[in-house]
Amino acid sequence: MSILFKRISPLKRYTLGTALVGTGIYAYDSRSEAHLIGRNVRTFYNGMALAIDYKLNFKPGHSKEDTLHIEQLHQRVANRIFDVFEQNGGLYIKIGQVIGTQSAILPAAYQIRAKKLFDSAPAVSFEAVERVFMEDFDGKHPSQVFAEFDMSPIASASIAQVHKARLLNGDVVAVKIQKPAIRKQMNWDLRAFRILLRVYEYVFDLPLSWSSEYIEEHMRMEADFENEARNAKKAWKYIQEERSLDNRVYVPKVYDEYTSKRVLVCEWVEGIQLTNVDALTEAGIDYKVAMKTAIDAFSSQIFRSGFVHGDPHPGNVLVRKSPHKKNQVEVVLIDHGLYIQESEKFRLEYCRLWEALFMLDLTTMTEICKEWGIHDATMFASITLQRPFSGKKAVHITEIDTKDMYELQSQMKDRIKHFLRDQALFPRELIFISRNMNIVRANNKAVGSPVNRINVMARWAVRGLNNEKGTWLSWRSVVFESTLLLMSISFWVVRFRDAANKVLFGSKTRGLEDILDERMQDQMYKKFGIKIDPSVFEG
Repeated sequence: MSILFKRISPLKRYTLGTALVGTGIYAYDSRSEAHLIGRNVRTFYNGMALAIDYKLNFKPGHSKEDTLHIEQLHQRVANRIFDVFEQNGGLYIKIGQVIGTQSAILPAAYQIRAKKLFDSAPAVSFEAVERVFMEDFDGKHPSQVFAEFDMSPIASASIAQVHKARLLNGDVVAVKIQKPAIRKQMNWDLRAFRILLRVYEYVFDLPLSWSSEYIEEHMRMEADFENEARNAKKAWKYIQEERSLDNRVYVPKVYDEYTSKRVLVCEWVEGIQLTNVDALTEAGIDYKVAMKTAIDAFSSQIFRSGFVHGDPHPGNVLVRKSPHKKNQVEVVLIDHGLYIQESEKFRLEYCRLWEALFMLDLTTMTEICKEWGIHDATMFASITLQRPFSGKKAVHITEIDTKDMYELQSQMKDRIKHFLRDQALFPRELIFISRNMNIVRANNKAVGSPVNRINVMARWAVRGLNNEKGTWLSWRSVVFESTLLLMSISFWVVRFRDAANKVLFGSKTRGLEDILDERMQDQMYKKFGIKIDPSVFEG
């Protein structure tokens, strides 16, 4: 063998040796838990391929064939990038979800794929769970801490899985265990995310990397379960201080003595997911009251405490009958890994912005938006309310043709650059507040929009201002209440009409959120050239 190897030319020997070493490293990596090399090769290969694809194939044209060509390009690239997220798993799922929450400004193909990127992943073995626990608790086996421990997880997500257990003192608990590869993958994944954003920023001349540090910081926090324990206790403290939420909202107790960076033990709470109407009704719980309570809880966080849950999807919002007050519905908030703390300056400005939206106070809106580096106040108002806004009583939109549509899509880069012209001024809090509001809106819509969400949030915004201003000026109060009254009338007209149609014709009901979504789709398509797939609004 050695004689044959010597007869090969030096270049061929070098090539063969490199191939053998590379194959060996790849084989070793493919058997490891982290798969670092394979994940990064997959990321950079596909990342550069889609950049080249867009550069070469996004070309001007006004015919139907040109429009179809661009849609096929969007579909091809969306499939490529979300395939990478799904195959890599771990933090890539979280990155994809962050993109997904902003998918309404992306082509329809991205919106559809982002919707499919749900928070679920294969579970790791119980042996891996044992290893993580023993590493974090000085060699203690779970059997030394728990009287019972269910080896099969009740839930498995991107970075952790949850097991049901019973402590030696008899308390039933939920044990959240981080998957062992996450710690090894995190730095590599976030570095790849940062590099690709900078490459795309250069290639496409778009403001993309401005938010990367803030997103990375919160992703790291989410993987620190000691931080999650602190978040849970802090959220509970603020809820207890909000008297209107007393016996209506609950955060499960954290067991600090059994909590580490990768293990979190909390009180086990039996509850029903917020949007499971059938199960809630069967349990004798009014789902409309539950939804109103959940919206109150998250609005209180946004406008009063400034400490905001970043992932309020139905799996993290459980409902039960209050164990302390008869006939009281109680909402239980779980999974406190992703929280953001608003600055007091931002909290007050955001309250003022919401007040101005309902007062049609364009001067104040423009002033706040300018301070935040936003140069299109009406577009931002539409994004904030998640409904069309023009500063007038109605939104006036004109039809556009295929040629105009292409030009609008081609000009998207300039509009985004103009919208975020002063990136240093843009409040990073808005990234996750927008995520929170979008998920809450989708939750309400999923059960038929029984709650006038926008009015509820507007009232909390004013309460947030009252913390500082004391008595609200009477004339502003009259204008504000008049605006809310008009919206309430619209809300109840929609509900009455849908109820009548259901009784008389058997028609499917359409809540206010559905109507606002349709108007938003119409405005974004006709005014900005953004075509939103209806399934995006399903949450």
